[in-house]
Amino acid sequence: MSAAAERPTMVAARVYLRETVTALRAPTAPGTPDAGLPGAAVRVLEEALGAVARMDAATCAVMRERRPRS
Repeated sequence: MSAAAERPTMVAARVYLRETVTALRAPTAPGTPDAGLPGAAVRVLEEALGAVARMDAATCAVMRERRPRS
């Protein structure tokens, strides 16, 4: 499969990752009823956000590697 054919899938993956970040940040947003989460839950959310950020960076790297050279 060509890089151009795979690009929409990679873009869709980045959109999904951004949506995941938004969902993970929602429980800790100021003014939300669940803002007083226990410390353990906050740590888990922070770790999950870090993992999503690493996946996003890896996805970007793959997209750059597969970018057509002209």
